[in-house]
Amino acid sequence: MTAVRDDGCESLTNRPERLGECLRRFREHAGLSLSGLARKVNYSRGYLSKVETGRAPGNVQLAQRCDEALGTGGVLARLAQARDARPSRGAASADRTWDTSTGWQRQPRPDEPTTDHRPDAPLTRGELPIPSATAVAFMLALDEAHNALRAVARADLPPSARHDAANETLHNARVYAIRERLLVLGAAPLVAAAEVAFLRLIAIRDAIRAGARLDGADYHRVYHPFAEGLWAFRMALRADLGQSPLTPEELGRADWSDRERCRDCGERYRPSA
Repeated sequence: MTAVRDDGCESLTNRPERLGECLRRFREHAGLSLSGLARKVNYSRGYLSKVETGRAPGNVQLAQRCDEALGTGGVLARLAQARDARPSRGAASADRTWDTSTGWQRQPRPDEPTTDHRPDAPLTRGELPIPSATAVAFMLALDEAHNALRAVARADLPPSARHDAANETLHNARVYAIRERLLVLGAAPLVAAAEVAFLRLIAIRDAIRAGARLDGADYHRVYHPFAEGLWAFRMALRADLGQSPLTPEELGRADWSDRERCRDCGERYRPSA
């Protein structure tokens, strides 16, 4: 595809924080609507709109797909990579603290002590090393996205709206962005467990996009493996932090899949006396 030229965007190519604005200019120069670009890159129109307006950060994978669709010669991917490589967003520093709810660093509050997350720095109560904090953020993002997917499954939406809403759940929960960080920072066993849970969440998304309802077999066929995978990810994180493993029995469960406690699967869980 012939590369798109847009002189209005050239001034932004050394400003990674302007990725969304640059994407919008390239898209408009190519004569594509948001919906048209969304179809080409397999992202929802709503998410692309958020990236262009700065309400969502976008990620390298999205930037690469947009580069390919728009023929921009890799400009957008380089912007995304440069932004993610900035010390203020990724590297540890003494004047920043780690936010486990997002997987990113943030400025500490005035009354909050700062921490230095050097690899050799001793941990104090309440601290997590950056890879573990990223894993916690990813676990929370998976759970948030699953809850949002359940809401989509309950809603009475036409097929196209259902498809877009299901796609947006993972983007809105920052699943893709935090996953990229974990793939780089996490230890191999932790990343492997995270990927299993992630792929099983994708299976739930695909089932709901295809019309699965919460009380239907199509949903439960993919939900229970996800529940099991998410618990396995939790146990891998405990191991990564040096904590002893937990068993389902210790938490009053028959196993990690939740099948025996699932009313829709026709089985009620009754703890043994």
